[in-house]
Amino acid sequence: MDNRTEREAGLGGTGVPNSDPTPAVPAPDSVLAAWNAILDMLEMAVGAAERTLKDPLGPLSAAPQSGVEPQPEKRWQPPVPPGPLPAAARRRAVALSAAQERVAKRLEEARMDVAKQLHAVSSVPGVGAPAGAVYLDVNG
Repeated sequence: MDNRTEREAGLGGTGVPNSDPTPAVPAPDSVLAAWNAILDMLEMAVGAAERTLKDPLGPLSAAPQSGVEPQPEKRWQPPVPPGPLPAAARRRAVALSAAQERVAKRLEEARMDVAKQLHAVSSVPGVGAPAGAVYLDVNG
């Protein structure tokens, strides 16, 4: 066999040069910047979840005269990764993953607590029962 590299020899070593262009690989700095933007967004979401745990009503707990109205939340779409996670962002991603797990556990505990409270309220007689007639037609 000759000393040509696999690229020079072509596919299967047939001697036909490989004419496929090498796919463009994003610059490492742009991949790291894209991952940092994704991690920023995910960290903000964890922070928002933590704030919700501290103040479940959020803007609804503001004084009525403040004019603050709750905004509908957009459905979350996972980001499209720009490529493999760079080693420089690994520590941050691992810390974020741990924070997400902690907040998810606290959110699940809060959900279970609310479910217990709703069950307790629903067991009180008359709560949630349809209201009877308010007016009595005596002329009728």
